[in-house]
Amino acid sequence: MAFITKDDFPPNVHTDILDALTRGNDDVITDNAARSIDEVKAYLNGRYDTNAIFSADGDNRNKYILRITTTIALYYIYLIHNPRKLHQAMVDEFERAIETLEKIQKGVINPEGLPLPANEEDANSGTGQSIQWGSDAALNSSW
Repeated sequence: MAFITKDDFPPNVHTDILDALTRGNDDVITDNAARSIDEVKAYLNGRYDTNAIFSADGDNRNKYILRITTTIALYYIYLIHNPRKLHQAMVDEFERAIETLEKIQKGVINPEGLPLPANEEDANSGTGQSIQWGSDAALNSSW
């Protein structure tokens, strides 16, 4: 079973609107769900075991990650329909989802229940701890 199914969208959009957006073609949902999963994996990879997260199904799925992933998938579905008349609420939800993923990637937000990588080799994008780069302000001294 897939991580995202058509049944996961009703909290974000009515089923009749989703059917109108996809013109009844469930392949549109499947393709955009796969695209959104790949995007979320790109943010979570290294900090968490993305294979374990996205191989879960049913009630075993992390609800927080599911909500973010369905929001991103729905945004892409809306883009297919009419990108020039995209509702501002959908754009705001998409931007909020991406901001949340960036905070998870940096370690500012740590969702509960996400599995960590099995070994250090799988943790390829750091631990989220900050590194400060730069120098002191330049002095304008003349001798």
